[in-house]
Amino acid sequence: MGNAIRVLLVDDDTAVAKLTATYLKRASEDITTTVETGPADALARVTGDESVDCVVSDYDMPEMDGLTFLDEVRAVAPELPFILFTGKGSEEIASEAISSGVTDYLQKETGTDHYTVLANRVENAVAQHRAERQADEANERIRRIFERITDAFYAFDDDWRVTYANQQAADHTDRSQRELIGEDIRRVLPESDGRELYDSFDQAFETQEPVTLETESVLRPDQWIEVRVYPSEDGLSVYFRDTTERKRAQMELRETKQKIEALHDVAARAVACTSEQEIYDLAVETAEEILEFDLCTVDAVEDDRLISRAVSKVVATDGYYETTPIDAEGNLAALAAREWESSLVEDLRETEMVPAESEYRSVLTVPIGEFAVFQAVSKDLGGFDEADRDLTELLAAHLDEALTRVKSETELRDERDRFAALFENVPNAVVRYDSSDDAAICRSVNTAFEEVFGWTAEEMVGESVDDYILPDDEWEAGKSLNSRVRRGGRIEGEEVHRRTRDGGRDFLLHTAPSRNRDDSEAFAIYVDITDQKERERKLARQNERLEEFASVVSHDLRNPLNVACGRYDLLADESDAEHLEPLGRALDRMDALVEDLLALARQGQVVDDFEQVSLASAAETAWETVETEAATLSLDEDAVIQADEPRFRELLENLFGNAVEHGDSDVAVEVGPLAAGDRTCSSEGRPTRGFYVEDDGSGISEANSEKVLEHGFTTTDDGTGFGLAIVSSIAEAHGWRTSVCESDAGGARFEFTRVAIREKP
Repeated sequence: MGNAIRVLLVDDDTAVAKLTATYLKRASEDITTTVETGPADALARVTGDESVDCVVSDYDMPEMDGLTFLDEVRAVAPELPFILFTGKGSEEIASEAISSGVTDYLQKETGTDHYTVLANRVENAVAQHRAERQADEANERIRRIFERITDAFYAFDDDWRVTYANQQAADHTDRSQRELIGEDIRRVLPESDGRELYDSFDQAFETQEPVTLETESVLRPDQWIEVRVYPSEDGLSVYFRDTTERKRAQMELRETKQKIEALHDVAARAVACTSEQEIYDLAVETAEEILEFDLCTVDAVEDDRLISRAVSKVVATDGYYETTPIDAEGNLAALAAREWESSLVEDLRETEMVPAESEYRSVLTVPIGEFAVFQAVSKDLGGFDEADRDLTELLAAHLDEALTRVKSETELRDERDRFAALFENVPNAVVRYDSSDDAAICRSVNTAFEEVFGWTAEEMVGESVDDYILPDDEWEAGKSLNSRVRRGGRIEGEEVHRRTRDGGRDFLLHTAPSRNRDDSEAFAIYVDITDQKERERKLARQNERLEEFASVVSHDLRNPLNVACGRYDLLADESDAEHLEPLGRALDRMDALVEDLLALARQGQVVDDFEQVSLASAAETAWETVETEAATLSLDEDAVIQADEPRFRELLENLFGNAVEHGDSDVAVEVGPLAAGDRTCSSEGRPTRGFYVEDDGSGISEANSEKVLEHGFTTTDDGTGFGLAIVSSIAEAHGWRTSVCESDAGGARFEFTRVAIREKP
């Protein structure tokens, strides 16, 4: 509608009313008029749907006068502008009109000027009414806003008197809004207790700039408020809100931050711990001093149990479990050790858990890695919160890292000690050296190295190992071995010749690089095989001599003997002289001697090609080739033997033949592996590996037990004395040891030990 002014003209004289309407329209384009000649119809206009901005009424009207009509209008529209425009003017009427609350009073005059004055009076009255109404509406909106906002608000003038306070401000002061209005703010908020607040008021008055501060409430010391002060020329507007929760949260956050920083310091302390117990003690100390827990314990996981390792000093001896099975039911620590998850119980009485002390109401349980379980208990309901849990888990993480380090260091130290003990006590010579350069620089040697090579660690450490132990003719080969090791290769049992302080010796060389790939360190192990090599050379020479001997026997003796036997056969066909029979027996004996000598020479050669042979199978095959008559063979158990199968079978054949020859016709022979609990011929006790052959024949006398294996020993006139000697030679060629004694049945028992043997699966 803009600035349009709707005027209701009330006058019982229609002509006057229309004339007035015409001049009002002419005086102001904003004015529109509605004419009513009766007060009743006019009142209906005021209360109707069409709004009216101003009423211009005559005084002298037949139904009711203008002042009575004013009362009717005020009853329904108390603030509506009402101008009494009358031709009946008197001071009495004017006074009564003003007393009745008329907005303005104007007397009708002759001429037209008074219409212009009326138009001005109408515009002024409406403008003022609209301004007041807008101000009231604005104030009402502000009031409603102040009542709806969560902030407390009050305003006071430059005399410090409260001009407005919303309900929140009234509640804060424990007064009603009515009681606050007009009250000196300094009586409401004691200035002596709120110096910081009043300083902000003074600052706002002085600078005319807004001021914000956070302070404790003057009226409620346990409550924090945020205050915003807005100045104006005639007073201050003050907003404030409760920030206690935020302040507490900030304080808790600050406190938590301090605790986190303190826990990081604890982590640094944990680095200095050298044992698990130190770390467990540190856990309890930290929980008491930093986390402010009163009652706490640390139980270490040992095998299938939890063992108490650290306890708060204030905990009584019956206030914790010294040991707890990990599979225990109704126990939070055991549960944490099984599932490795923390838990927070605010009220133990609402659970099936059984506390160590009935007074405990709440408990916080946090595993420390896989090493231990930390527990804090409280006699208060809800004694711990999630912040406590988070901080304790942070502490546990630091302690877990420290425990892992201590365990690793302990294992490394133990491993280093074991290695040092092994390094020192291994019977073979060992040298640790740096293979990064062409030269192998000695770092350490063990005692066996010093004894075998003759140089001390003080002499060799820091020097080239090759300069000491490599012979001149092995220099290039030694450099090649060093290069292989430097490239990560391993040398397994390579035969080398090395120089010692006492001369050259033979070794098997084994090398092992360091486990750290970036490390050039390596180890060389020298197994002294000098005596073995000498024995091999000796046996080789022995084999050569035996081969030569066998050649002589087979050629130089066999040929003349064959000639003699042939001549004997011719002579026997031509003559029956008494000398022929003794001659034949002599030739037969010579033939047997030659055969045994050949067998002895051939079977005595060292065995260098072994195979796996079944003891039972070899025994049964040998038994079939011997004339056993009524003799019997029994097999105790089978076993697999590393042997030369033909020579092993011949060994058994000779033993079986010896048993049948020297025993009864029904002699019983038994073959089997040596086992725990067996009686033995050796005075050294039960052999670790081997087999036996025994019979129940006439046996061997104690006097002959050491001779029966000698070449040429026999107890019969027609024996060659080489049968058991061949047995001994075959055993020696295999590297076995032979022992002879009496069997349990009184016969002969032969035992063979130092045999590579295993039970047959």
